[in-house]
This record gives sequence, C-alpha cells and structure tokens, in this order.
Amino acid sequence: MSLFHWDFLKDLIGSYVRVNRGGPESQKGTIVSLGVDYFGLENEKGENHYYQLRHLKSITQNTKDGGVGDLEWVEEDIAEDFETLLQSFKYRWVKINRGGPEKIEGILQDVSGGYVTLIIKEEVVLIALSHIKSVNYNAPVSGESDESSDESSNEKSNENSNNSSRARALRQSSRGR
Repeated sequence: MSLFHWDFLKDLIGSYVRVNRGGPESQKGTIVSLGVDYFGLENEKGENHYYQLRHLKSITQNTKDGGVGDLEWVEEDIAEDFETLLQSFKYRWVKINRGGPEKIEGILQDVSGGYVTLIIKEEVVLIALSHIKSVNYNAPVSGESDESSDESSNEKSNENSNNSSRARALRQSSRGR
C-alpha cells in the first residue's frame, strides 16, 4: 500500500517534480500518467519511466516552478494497473529498477503469476512483480548521445530496433517451448 493518496497524485499530473530525494531511483521530470498502483514520469531526456506507488518514498514539487507545463499524453502507455502496463511492454527491451544492484535490462517476454520473465542474452530471468520499483522500455544503450542530428533516421532506427527486439524475443521464446 502506498503512502501517497491517488487524488494527491492526480493533482500533480503535468507538474514538474523530483521522485525519491536520492539514490538510484531518484529523478526529475513531469508526471504524465497515473494508474491505480503506478504513475508515469517523463524525465528531462524525454524518456518515460513508470514507478509502482508502493515503492515511492517521496515526491518534491518546487513551488517556484509554475506548475503544469505542456503535456504530451502517450495513450498507448496508459493502463489501469502496473501489471497491465507491463503486459503492454511485451517483446520490448526494458530497463527494470533504474540503478544500483537491482537494475536489470532485457527483453520482456511474459508477465504472469506475479512474475516478469526477461530474456537477457541466453538467460531467462524471473523477477517478482513486487520487487519492481520502476520500469522503462526501449532504454537507450549506455554511451548513446542525447542529441540527434537527424530525427527521421533515429525514428527509423528505433522502429528497426523495436522490430528486431521483438523478433529476437519471439525466436528465443519459441526455442524454450
């Protein structure tokens, strides 16, 4: 159970906040979506991260920051609850738990029975849903530049990356069954 009331968080949609004051899960951004047990945050790099409310330690809003900014609502990423949200990320490259010793990245193969199944190279890893603090999909590879000189080529490369990740996940899952 979360210490944060849903109505309180609903009022923060579109607000620039800092999530968790320190540590690997801490980051700044704009709250862009809210489910019954999670919320979505778009960070300063434009990446969407989704936090389970039960792991939320604090939210800080600077009262000098005028409040609601321009909000780009990502309809496909809105789900009723965290498990349903994760279902929508199947066969995508995801990063679970932003940093620290619990960080893990791989292709999300399945979400069922309170567990998430990730494919990491030649390993299949099961992670308890209750231990997932945050998740984002199509996480950029370490060392990638934040700046882009040609947006259309980036969009095509992201599309190709999504398709190849999904194809690789489907091939690997069919081998295991």
